[in-house]
Amino acid sequence: MNKIFIACPFIKYVDGTGFTNESYKKFTEDLYELCLKFAPNVFLALKREEYGAKPLDVYSCKMDLDELVNSDIIIAVPDDSMGVAVELGWASAYNKFIVILLNEKQSYSALVKNITTITPGHVIWYNGEEKNALPEIDSFLETVRASKGEI
Repeated sequence: MNKIFIACPFIKYVDGTGFTNESYKKFTEDLYELCLKFAPNVFLALKREEYGAKPLDVYSCKMDLDELVNSDIIIAVPDDSMGVAVELGWASAYNKFIVILLNEKQSYSALVKNITTITPGHVIWYNGEEKNALPEIDSFLETVRASKGEI
């Protein structure tokens, strides 16, 4: 596995100059570090844009697509993000393996929660905060590594 793409909500946590949710920021940083254990390259738009301090606009769409196309696994936290929905569509169209994190207490469109019926993937249901999904993500990526990257 060479590259992991992390798709997660962004805009709702940015106030124009910075990030507004420290708990969620910590989760994304922990997820990023976890992914680095399994792949030498990890893409997280939040990191590229310094958590809202250096936002990109128009050209980030093509940049994000290029990053996704060149990734082996997409880890998606859809929450209520339209941006993540677009990235899930791209991943599905490019037949990318998707690890999708879904909160047990949240309602999701059938198109989101059942995306692994039309594209390769794995669903991780978690309870409470997103950080509660980290152990299962770690376990799943370890299984992928043990199988020599065969998903």
